[in-house]
Amino acid sequence: MGDGQELVTATVDALVRAPGSAVAQLVRTRLRAVPGGGAAEAAAGADPADPRARAALTAAVGRLLAEDPAFARYLLSTELGPPANPSTVRLRTKPADPPTVHLQARPGDAGTVQLRLKPVSGRRATGGILVTLALVVVASLVALGINLGNRPLLQPGVHGIDHAATALRDPAQAQGVLPGPAAMPGGWRVETAPQSGTSSGDGVPCFVRDACDQQLAYATVTFRAGPRHSAKFVVVTFASAATAGRAFDAMLTQVGGADAAAAVPLPSIGDQSAARSHGAEGMEALVRVGTTLLSISDSGADADAADAPALTAFARLLAARAQQAQDGRTPDATVPGSKG
Repeated sequence: MGDGQELVTATVDALVRAPGSAVAQLVRTRLRAVPGGGAAEAAAGADPADPRARAALTAAVGRLLAEDPAFARYLLSTELGPPANPSTVRLRTKPADPPTVHLQARPGDAGTVQLRLKPVSGRRATGGILVTLALVVVASLVALGINLGNRPLLQPGVHGIDHAATALRDPAQAQGVLPGPAAMPGGWRVETAPQSGTSSGDGVPCFVRDACDQQLAYATVTFRAGPRHSAKFVVVTFASAATAGRAFDAMLTQVGGADAAAAVPLPSIGDQSAARSHGAEGMEALVRVGTTLLSISDSGADADAADAPALTAFARLLAARAQQAQDGRTPDATVPGSKG
């Protein structure tokens, strides 16, 4: 695409002309987070020939892509983007022989593979040789990471595409991100049963005051190991990654308090991550994965250790489960050595 407007036009065309396509359905979901976006898409779908409806949809898509450049970059990797150069693989049976097999993915053909066998020295290859060569070539392409079909739809966290995931709108989805006993290491049991709700609730305020309607759902659970060690998990979901990022910044400020709490070393996890120490009271890690904000509070015995191994393990666990949920999968990630 030469510029952003061309991508906007292509996206609008997909919504109007191919509303059932996977990309159109994804864009439609994202538009619901844009003020008036859902109504504009519905109006254009009801009357594609209405220029005013199309203009309103174009404006809404333009706002969506301007506010979420990572999503715009993702769309460029789909059929809405420029065609990729054809990928051709050639195999030689002998150094002196000309190429005998061509396997080519042609731009514009969805999932089309062209296999062509050239005669060699006047001989014709048998069907068995043809099949064998095709399998070898396909295996080679897979090993090299070449995708022969349509470009994949949404691989969050891959190829530098930030937060390419669907927002979790249902409290049940947020609760599904929480680990169960089988996902935890041995010795950990549920102390406070999982709770979930919409928007905000007890202990889960609105984090972005001018965008409370963009905070969708929350879920919490607390585990305990022995008499003094506990871990609380909190999941908060948002309509967009941008709002989740603002909530991350706001919550990190709250965690620090008036006197900025000491930072705790934490590996890079998800799209954003940080940890703070509360001294003898323990530590808290914050992680953003796409449209979700995650909090893990580790309190009690050994919770103030400098390397925070338990806190890191729990943060990775919750981040992995949040990513699975946004990928449309049932979260099943566990801590290494867990009961599961």
